[in-house]
Amino acid sequence: MSLLTPLFLLGLAGLALPILIHLTQRERRQVVKFPSLMFVRRIPYQSVRRRSIRNWLLLMVRLAALALVVFAFARPFFTGGDLGASVTGAREVVILLDRSYSMGYADRWDRAAAAAREVIDDLEAADRATIVLFASSAEIALRSTAERDRLLGALDVAAPGGGATRYAPALKVAAGVLGESSLPRREVVLISDFQRGGWRGEEGARLPAGATLTPVRIDGGDGPNLTATSVSLSRSTFSDQERVAVTASFVNRGTEPVPPRAVTLEVDGRVIGTAQVEADEAGAPSVTFDPFTVTGRTMRGTVRLADDALAADNVFHFVITPSEPVRVALVQRAAGPGADPYLAQALAIGDEPRFETTVRTPEALSDQDLARASVVLLVDAPVSTALARRLEAFVARGGGLMLATGPRSSWPDDVDLLPGVLAEPVDRTSGVAARVGAIEFAHPLFEPFRAPRSGDFTAARFYGYRSITAAPEADVLARFDAGSPALLERRAGQGRVLLWASTLDMSWSDLPLRPVYLPFVHRAMLHLSSYREPATWRTVGDVLDSTSAGDRVEAGLVALTPSGGRLSLDEEGAAVFELTEQGFYEIRVPQAPDAETQVTAANVDPAEADLTAMEPQELIAAALAVPSAEADAAASAELSPETREGSQRLWWFLLLAGVILLGIDTLVSNRLSRA
Repeated sequence: MSLLTPLFLLGLAGLALPILIHLTQRERRQVVKFPSLMFVRRIPYQSVRRRSIRNWLLLMVRLAALALVVFAFARPFFTGGDLGASVTGAREVVILLDRSYSMGYADRWDRAAAAAREVIDDLEAADRATIVLFASSAEIALRSTAERDRLLGALDVAAPGGGATRYAPALKVAAGVLGESSLPRREVVLISDFQRGGWRGEEGARLPAGATLTPVRIDGGDGPNLTATSVSLSRSTFSDQERVAVTASFVNRGTEPVPPRAVTLEVDGRVIGTAQVEADEAGAPSVTFDPFTVTGRTMRGTVRLADDALAADNVFHFVITPSEPVRVALVQRAAGPGADPYLAQALAIGDEPRFETTVRTPEALSDQDLARASVVLLVDAPVSTALARRLEAFVARGGGLMLATGPRSSWPDDVDLLPGVLAEPVDRTSGVAARVGAIEFAHPLFEPFRAPRSGDFTAARFYGYRSITAAPEADVLARFDAGSPALLERRAGQGRVLLWASTLDMSWSDLPLRPVYLPFVHRAMLHLSSYREPATWRTVGDVLDSTSAGDRVEAGLVALTPSGGRLSLDEEGAAVFELTEQGFYEIRVPQAPDAETQVTAANVDPAEADLTAMEPQELIAAALAVPSAEADAAASAELSPETREGSQRLWWFLLLAGVILLGIDTLVSNRLSRA
């Protein structure tokens, strides 16, 4: 034991006062009457025997009372490692309850909720508790309270969600709650199935020094579990109508084979297909349903498995929308029988997406054609100043322009739009033909050709090309073997311009005969049109950018969640939100009921269905690890006398005991004085 203010021990000298009081001679209070004594002198009667202490009990009470008061002012405290903590039992308890969808397996959630109730029931009167529900993110359901009814009420309304397990966000929230607490004991209780995929060794997920982490593992009930992992759509055209065939993929996450189970395909709430699926141990079967016709609106599809122990991964939602073609205006010298057949045929082959091609001559290209087109493909044709100005405005609005040069290509000098300046043609008909050398495979246009055996551009032979001087702001995406640019790109306004130094027909090269010709033309058109394949589905935990719905954020855009909730997306300019539920989200404008509704399907992360568990000690060791600098600071804080004395508050108990003894002294002394 130590003292915070030991100088107050000098007050122990005051213990001599009760002794002096007890040794003081007092006159008798009983008076014997005599005749007149006015002529007799009063002489004190002294007796050594009467100076001895007669009331030892009263003296001890007074000495003890004064000693306790002096020790109280000296502020004593215990220096033992754990003794100080045991003196005060007040705890700050944070209950981390895993609500990822894997906790819905069999009776895991019921057992987890029961474990949380036990923690609440064990709380003392001075303890406080916080309930944190977590999956991929963490949410405080109820912050730091001693009211058990409120804690149990927050627990009763909790339920598993659609998110995947992530332990780091929950531990960071717990660390924040404990860091704000003034209670001396800080504890975290983690209730989870401890999935291996939920912990990635995050460095920042640490609890404050002195905190404890108690794991409550909820497991068991392993068995067959077939998970719907994805769907793919195969589009076709029949009688001028678009049709879609849905293929659903599954994975057996269990350790036993899955017997045949029913699987259904629902479109807009109506069952249009049924099948049977079975899987071997760790198998990955798939089912393809009969094709159906796509209507001219957004359709909601659901693949549904018969229920098993984990129902959340038996459902897979997706959205089907009519495919939008990429509209290309093909501008060349002749639009009739003399037109180049290769480009038109290459663009007619595309299905996902389709290319809708309009062939025009430079003179016949109208403003309506430009307004309708996403890309203008100009093939070996002279361009007038008026047409160049119109194309410049087209690109500035977000359109794409590609020039395939040839011997007749020209561009006006007073319109600065191209990524390079055209020079004289280079003739390679005699001698060795030119070939494409260096290619920027990191560019989105060439990225599909990056892998081995995905296309060889060097096999194409070029017998002529235009020499091009690249503009300072242009990017050279490909070069010929002599170093001259073969393909250049430039951004202009909201659009892009590609400049190809040779033709796309057989006049200057044999590129149309090479396997890379078709995918190269398709990739160029998709890149220039900024085409993005519409997302068929998303995963719970993704962030959805509602600006894809246009400029409707300013008009009071709202999102309807699968559970029926409403999210306002125009508060403070907010246009993004996290998908937290499984099902269909709708983005609409309430004031405009006729406006198009954007529908997004959200599915659970199939990786969460892998119930492989980790050892809780691995997580505990990382969460309780303290860097050396923090450990030294924590050790210093633990050895601080002020900290120890302030947490133990022994002076209060000593002072209370002293006051009680002084009260006893008063009662006893009054009674003895009357005796």
